[in-house]
Amino acid sequence: MTEHIMTRDAGAISIRAYEHATRLGHPYLGGEHYLLALAAAAHPAGAVLREHGVTPERVEAEIIRLSGAGLFGALDRKALATAGIDVDAVRAMAEASFGRAALARAARDVHRGPGRFSPRRRSGATRDGVFLPHGPGVNRALVAARREAAARHTAQADVEHLALGILAVSEGLVPSILSRLGTSGPALSAAILDRYPPAS
Repeated sequence: MTEHIMTRDAGAISIRAYEHATRLGHPYLGGEHYLLALAAAAHPAGAVLREHGVTPERVEAEIIRLSGAGLFGALDRKALATAGIDVDAVRAMAEASFGRAALARAARDVHRGPGRFSPRRRSGATRDGVFLPHGPGVNRALVAARREAAARHTAQADVEHLALGILAVSEGLVPSILSRLGTSGPALSAAILDRYPPAS
């Protein structure tokens, strides 16, 4: 039997991060999507983030500002509305006809182009038949989460370990988002560690 490396709660954060990435139409699963999921989490680590101004709304606004809104993101909604096209209605019909992940698959294919890489060669996540490769630093964050759990003599990484791993990574959008929100990874990590003192 294979031992799970994450608790159910930490696994739920990973699923939410994937859902945020597909909802935003991004062709990858980045640390910013994990940060968004952590900021919305009903967990003490999520509460620490929110207490320091890292709210889901603010994180999502920064993600869109820094990386765009994915598929349909560059379209001028008002210009299309004058032509009688409702982007939200088009999205809803596409998802109703082809499944919730249809636009994420299309966005991934548009961004990477045909045959650019094989999903088998990259780490990432698959849900609803859509593979999203990990963005910069995500693998390091997951390894850091496992190391943090091991340092605390825990068999599985929990939400606080995942948060510490995401906050420790210096690649990708997370450092920029935190800076724009007036905080930093080390400051938030210290606050989380204050909430979770080491086991003696």
